[in-house]
Amino acid sequence: MDRSRLIKISFLYLIFQIFCLFGCQSKSEINQEVWSRLGFVLPNGESLDPKFWKEKKSVLYFGFSHCPDMCPLALTNFGRASLILGEKAKDYRFVFITLDPERDSPSTLDKYVQNFPSKNLTALSPNVESLEALTSMFGIVREKVGEGKSYRIDHSNFIYVLDEKLNTIKTFPGGVSANALATELRKLSAP
Repeated sequence: MDRSRLIKISFLYLIFQIFCLFGCQSKSEINQEVWSRLGFVLPNGESLDPKFWKEKKSVLYFGFSHCPDMCPLALTNFGRASLILGEKAKDYRFVFITLDPERDSPSTLDKYVQNFPSKNLTALSPNVESLEALTSMFGIVREKVGEGKSYRIDHSNFIYVLDEKLNTIKTFPGGVSANALATELRKLSAP
């Protein structure tokens, strides 16, 4: 998938999200039964405890460690937003979920997230079934392009905020600035 097509798809999805934000009466709910069956591996190689998702709001970004542009920008802004939030950052888990578990081993992801300004960033590798469920659940466009070890993953570029009940409460374009992200997250954490 070429970059212009990916941008068009991302733009259409953003328009859809804006329509839902203003046109839908309820939060976007994630199927709890499907979510409970998802399997994730932490950078230390251990399986993720499902209660991880219910302890705090989660700010999710889906990408891959070999990404040349969109993913580093989104994760840099994650880190900066976390720093701008200060104490309010404790209300959130900033989570990077790989769309390329074939190359992104837990140890690769651990090294990768160390490149970004926040220490409040968790990297997760889903198993194959979980990755398929996640892409369906979030409407993620994901396409492997190229052969051998130098392939890339063309993917949609959005940030999702989930509450403790796994409702999607906000969606941002992946290129949202750190200041704008922090401002909106501060509003969402207000009692």
